[in-house]
Amino acid sequence: MKLEKQITNEELLELTKKAFENNDVAEFLCGEKGYACPISHFVPANVPTDFSRIIDFGVYKLYEETKNEKIVAKFEEAILYLLDCDPAKNWIAFMVCWNQIRNEKRHEAPFKFINQELIEKLKETLLKHEKELRVCKEWQGWNEENGL
Repeated sequence: MKLEKQITNEELLELTKKAFENNDVAEFLCGEKGYACPISHFVPANVPTDFSRIIDFGVYKLYEETKNEKIVAKFEEAILYLLDCDPAKNWIAFMVCWNQIRNEKRHEAPFKFINQELIEKLKETLLKHEKELRVCKEWQGWNEENGL
């Protein structure tokens, strides 16, 4: 895994603004199209972007700054879009939702949108692609017998 230069929280907020303005939220969540947020060298994983940082210091900060409900809608829309993509993107949607659920439970999220319908869609999608996810070697699955 190649270590990349970390970006500041201010740079991350600017990247977040750009992604939401360009309707590239799904790509932002996946670290695609120049939207990558390199993970800390202290994180023992090889993933495409730093999910918790982009949520906490990107999406949440943008929402707190603007109080624009369209941010919440676009965020949820991007997650639903990723659930209709390939298994690796399904896993990204799961990781983003996991972070959101954790933040909602800890009362650290400035908005809530996780509901039973979304949780059921997540479960259904992950179970549907379980075999592909178990053998996916794209990130954390490298050199792992059971993939992701």
